[in-house]
Amino acid sequence: MPEHLRLRQLSYAVVFGTLWGTVEMTAGGLLHALHVPFSGILLAAVGAAILACQRALCPVRGITITTGCLAAGIKIFSMGGVYLNPLVAVLMEALLAECIFSLFGASFVAAGLAGFLMGLWSFAQGLLTLVLLYGIHWIEASASALSREAPSLPVSPVVLLFLAVLLLVSLPASGGVLGLWSARRFQGAVPGRTFGLGRENA
Repeated sequence: MPEHLRLRQLSYAVVFGTLWGTVEMTAGGLLHALHVPFSGILLAAVGAAILACQRALCPVRGITITTGCLAAGIKIFSMGGVYLNPLVAVLMEALLAECIFSLFGASFVAAGLAGFLMGLWSFAQGLLTLVLLYGIHWIEASASALSREAPSLPVSPVVLLFLAVLLLVSLPASGGVLGLWSARRFQGAVPGRTFGLGRENA
């Protein structure tokens, strides 16, 4: 590959990795400090938008996971130490997005699916963290509380829980689509230049 193309790829990874890492460092820290519920889902939505936008502008295999590694490195430095939970979240979300974009290219369906999986991972990781912190009894207590409220609910608690999770993970899916749409609009507004590298490269 020509050197100028390698430099372009590196510049995209650095710019978008820095952007994602900065968002995780600032907005992420603020959301966690304020104890905002499902803050990981909100951050996953922003991450999905950033990664989808980047992949549309620079459709090269491997650049998404590289961006995730850079963002995770920035988040480590911002925390003054290594905290496994947010580090794993950023890396796994980047890995999931990389797999989807490598398989399906930078399409709207792929962007939505990548965001959906990023949100699903964030939710699952948050649930696992609660279980590790409070034990399996936390799930039993939650199930018991839902059972007590079941008679007053219009539908089954299981259905409500499923719909709630589906609604939450749809936010990152929407973020991915919005990020890709923004990149397409940006490319269309400047037709005289090629910001990406053509089709998905192997």
